[in-house]
Amino acid sequence: MDLIVPTAAMLATFMAILLGAFLLLVPSAIGLANSLLALFLFITAIDISGWFMSSWWDAHPEISSFRPVAAMLQMPFYTGFIWFSCFQRRSLRAQDALHFSPAVLILVFVVRGEDIPFLSFLFEAQYAIYIGAAIYALWRVRQVMKAHFVGQSASWRWLALLVASSLIAHGLFVVRTLFAASFPAGIAMTLQMIAALLVLAITVAIAFQALLSPQIFRAADRLLVSAAKEIDDCGTDESSANHRHLTAFMEQQRPYLDPDMSISRLARRSGIAAKDLSAIINQRHGLHFFDFLNRYRIEHAQGLLTESDLSVTEILYASGFNAKSSFNTAFNKHVGMTPSAYRKNLRRE
Repeated sequence: MDLIVPTAAMLATFMAILLGAFLLLVPSAIGLANSLLALFLFITAIDISGWFMSSWWDAHPEISSFRPVAAMLQMPFYTGFIWFSCFQRRSLRAQDALHFSPAVLILVFVVRGEDIPFLSFLFEAQYAIYIGAAIYALWRVRQVMKAHFVGQSASWRWLALLVASSLIAHGLFVVRTLFAASFPAGIAMTLQMIAALLVLAITVAIAFQALLSPQIFRAADRLLVSAAKEIDDCGTDESSANHRHLTAFMEQQRPYLDPDMSISRLARRSGIAAKDLSAIINQRHGLHFFDFLNRYRIEHAQGLLTESDLSVTEILYASGFNAKSSFNTAFNKHVGMTPSAYRKNLRRE
């Protein structure tokens, strides 16, 4: 068992360096996010190398004294990767330099040769703040995807898995650190072994992800790009104004009752450019144009089935359909039953 921790740490260090090099060298549309993850992996490799080469670090205090500086950069790079991936940022901003302030502060103490007060507290506070920011980014994007889009994002699930793994690994470190004195030696060693194996498992998972789903590190995820754009467009911008205008137009003018309605005709009648109209329907409603149109038609048909004695055939024409087969298909898709079955259920009630 004594060899498990150093062996796992050695393998994890090697793989972290290899993966970091891969992320820096691979051509990618998300190169900045990949670079941040690579820097995080390099610093992680330096950090966990102490598990198998502590004697070397002890023999070179002039180098090992800078390890706290590197450690203070881990979470900014890690959360930067999550944040830039979620919100699809492509460039750094001047204010991003503020994230390096804690590391610079630690560097000042190291250069002066002074003890660093409350170092453990600083690390834990920083971790809590940055992991909270990572969780918020995932939550924010997830809310937008659920509200406006159809489908699931493989990249989002991958990012969520990374954050969950980080929480578990860090939790083990905290438990071991806080209760090391009260735990029997065997339990403390077991916790460290589990932590080492978990770090190795995370690096192996990243490696397998790069092999099995290389597009995650090479191309921007379509859903994440759309969600990020939706977040950028939130507020009183033109996109939101067009969406409100389209909703009011559909409810008041009822253009869906025209059986020959097309996206170009709706664009002309609503005064919204066809390209913008398509984007609103796809991004905010998660529907194609005719599904969007049929949703309004089916709601209108439901009202007629409920409030009138018209036949199903009369209702389909009155709702903007021109064929019974397309009416039945659309009705069953949106309501889960045929129009005749819907009317029978109403009469039973």
